[in-house]
Formats: sequence, C-alpha cells, structure tokens
Amino acid sequence: MDGLAGLWVTLLTIGMALGMDAFSLGIGLGARGLRWRDVGRLTVLVAIMHVILPLVGIWLGDLLYLRFGGIIQKVAAIILMFLGAKMALEAWRREDIKVQVPISANLFALGVLAFSVSVDSLSVGFTLGTFRIHPFIPSLLFGAMSGTLSLTGLFLGKKVNLWLGSIGQVAGGAVLALLGLKLMY
Repeated sequence: MDGLAGLWVTLLTIGMALGMDAFSLGIGLGARGLRWRDVGRLTVLVAIMHVILPLVGIWLGDLLYLRFGGIIQKVAAIILMFLGAKMALEAWRREDIKVQVPISANLFALGVLAFSVSVDSLSVGFTLGTFRIHPFIPSLLFGAMSGTLSLTGLFLGKKVNLWLGSIGQVAGGAVLALLGLKLMY
C-alpha cells in the first residue's frame, strides 16, 4: 500500500475506533429514548468535540515533535497503546452500560457526555501531531465519523440490546492499541 493510501486507511481506522465510544453512548441513550431535539444536539456536540480535541492534540504533538524530535513519536505511540488497552479493558469489565441521563437532557448534560466520549481523541491527535500530519483533514474526518456513529447508535439503540455498545467499545479500544503498536514500529 502506498504512503497516501496507507495514511487514509490509518485515519479511517482511527476515526472508526474513536467513534465507537460515541456509538456506544448512542446505543445506551437510544435504548432509553431521547427527544429528537436532544438526538440532534448530542450528534452535533460529539462531532464538534471530535474536531476540536484532535486539533488541539495535533498542534500540541507537532510542537513537542519540534522540541524533542523522534523520541516523542515513541512516547505518543505508547500513550495510544495504553489508551486503547484501557478503553477495551474498561468496556470488557463492565457488566452492562447504564447511562444515567434523563429522557429530556439539557444542553450542559449533553455537552458533558459528548466531551466524555471525545476526550480520547485528544490523545490520538497528540500522537498524529508527532508524525507531522496536517491537522484539519483528520480532525474533520474524526468529527464526521464520530457524529455519524453517534447518530447511528442513537437510532440503533431503539432497536437492539445494550450489549452491542460494550462490544463496540472493546473493539474500538483494541483497534487503538494495535494502531499504537503499528505507529511504534
């Protein structure tokens, strides 16, 4: 696979892994039933968070790369592996997903939920920044994918059992850990 195609496959894979938290959240909230207005708000907030946080991470990683060089790439890859493994283990240990959000959530509560499923994209952005990647393309891609997965989860949550959300988090964490290993070597 040539460099550009490999980069796109990597970015799409990372975007899918990052979006699995949002998908899982959507499954849990969809099963509880949110108002249509809140579905739209949550989807937009998740997408925005998945654009802003990777941007901040990429810029920070780029700055650190300029300061510390190649060693920061190894540190960033280790952080990504740790983040992915932690995400997978936490989802695996969880018996079931219980989202304590009222049927009609306010904007602040939705914002906190969106941030909570998006914060891992900050670390991923940091890792990408150490590889001197352009910040806007991955950030917009991550936002679009996470928003889409969030919306998909909200709709599917009304149709399927909650166990799918946990499986999605385990898979997303495993993918991030493997990508960190790939970036290490």
